[in-house]
Amino acid sequence: MATEAAAGDKRWATVTVAVVFTAYMAVVFGLGLYLFSLLASEMREGLGFGTRTIGIATAGAQISFLVAAFACPHLASRVGDGRLIVMAVLIAGLLLCLMSLVESAASMTTLIGALAVCAACMVIPTVGVITRTVDFRYRSQVNGLVSSGTAYGQFAAGSVAPWLVLDAGWRSVWLVLGMGSVLVAFGGFLALRFFAPAAFSTEWRSEKTGGQSGSDMSIFNRTNVIVWALLATSGMACGPWQNYLSTFLADENGLSITVIGQLWTIVGFLGLFSGFAVGRLADRIGVKKALGLSYGILGLSAILIAVHAEVAFLYAAAIAFGLSFFAVYGLIPAYITKTVNDKQATAVFAGANVCLGLGTALGNLVSGYIPELSGSLQHVYFGVAGVAAAGAFLVLVLPKEGTIAPAS
Repeated sequence: MATEAAAGDKRWATVTVAVVFTAYMAVVFGLGLYLFSLLASEMREGLGFGTRTIGIATAGAQISFLVAAFACPHLASRVGDGRLIVMAVLIAGLLLCLMSLVESAASMTTLIGALAVCAACMVIPTVGVITRTVDFRYRSQVNGLVSSGTAYGQFAAGSVAPWLVLDAGWRSVWLVLGMGSVLVAFGGFLALRFFAPAAFSTEWRSEKTGGQSGSDMSIFNRTNVIVWALLATSGMACGPWQNYLSTFLADENGLSITVIGQLWTIVGFLGLFSGFAVGRLADRIGVKKALGLSYGILGLSAILIAVHAEVAFLYAAAIAFGLSFFAVYGLIPAYITKTVNDKQATAVFAGANVCLGLGTALGNLVSGYIPELSGSLQHVYFGVAGVAAAGAFLVLVLPKEGTIAPAS
């Protein structure tokens, strides 16, 4: 009976962590950090700033995220993973409310940078909590669902923002979504406290995950370096794929904004469930196989963009990208939760996020020069396919979860 009760508690903890963390991702990314992109044009009219300010704000947010990623493991070790996550979401909600009061571009930029800090302090510690609270068999699908939280947030923001802007202006969007985010933060805290109290534990488990154990083991080992390189290649591939799509298709191929909008709709729709679906597949066939498949599909999507002869190729590319993009960003943390103990998971994932940011910046920077050298953005997508192939190769040399020798 005791065993059955414990199993039931574990199931409730798994469901609670999955739902709450998905909602938290929706708040800090979909409703929070990425909401600025949706409202930028409306805010420009009200605050009187130019496109250069948008670039400064987004670059500042990226830098803030990277700095917070460095500091996050130290903060998590001091206050605990679960507490840091809840605090980050609560503060993010308050910052969204404050965004409704900004009167200058400087204050706006500062708050966006602070939102990026909250985003890092929310997402990075999740791997430690998932390692501690979720059954090994279900960690890939939980991480996959959490990675799709951004899509849920963007879907909600895209549904609510237009009519709020028309009825009450852009400030109302920040205020309403901010107040909703605060409620989500409190509701999630109560759910975790009641159904998954281990999320707030500061006692590290030495669970036998088939991965790296031992509290004194350095995180700088071959496996973790490969994981970091994988997230760097993900940023180098996915950043340019997204950033140059509209320009390539509209300016070089003469496609309408309607078609381009349809492609993004496909990507966003698939993002609502692709992370969970591929995570579920990974729990069945292994993270390594699912990750290799995802990189292959990502490379295929880039090739289809580059060589498209008709619009059907582009629709296929959008489907491939929608399936692989959210999958990759869910499978890598899933791999970490299956190979690293909960004490080290946050530090390893923090390093991975730093590499993701650097890889994204490098990919966007290099891709910006490619048209000057080759005369076309088509070669950006050939480059993305090459980077995805490099990611697939790294997956080949990545140890399978459950086969890594434990640390002595």
